[in-house]
Amino acid sequence: MHWRYGALVVGALLMAGCGGAVPGTGTVQGTFEQAGGPAIIVNGKAETPVSPLPGIVTFTGESGQKFSVSVGNSGKFSTRLPAGSYAVSGASGPGSSVPLTARVRAGETSRIVVVCVAS
Repeated sequence: MHWRYGALVVGALLMAGCGGAVPGTGTVQGTFEQAGGPAIIVNGKAETPVSPLPGIVTFTGESGQKFSVSVGNSGKFSTRLPAGSYAVSGASGPGSSVPLTARVRAGETSRIVVVCVAS
């Protein structure tokens, strides 16, 4: 009888660990965009074009630990990170992004836009 109870407890613990958020982590959702190039005219006003950009977005924590996420042609990305403050950088081909800091809070979703400026 004891082994059945033990198996039930172990099974419950294993199932509790499946799915859901990892304690102390948050989600970052964002877009990676390119801004720049020839100005476009919208309603008689010059505007800087913005387009989605594929590449790599890297989050560097205060301790120096790095987390990278690949970004497809849509420019959209989502990743889970330990709670904390991160320097965010993006790279696509020879371009690099404008400096950005992201704050990740446990159990929350942060939204950011990582921008590369066309030269």
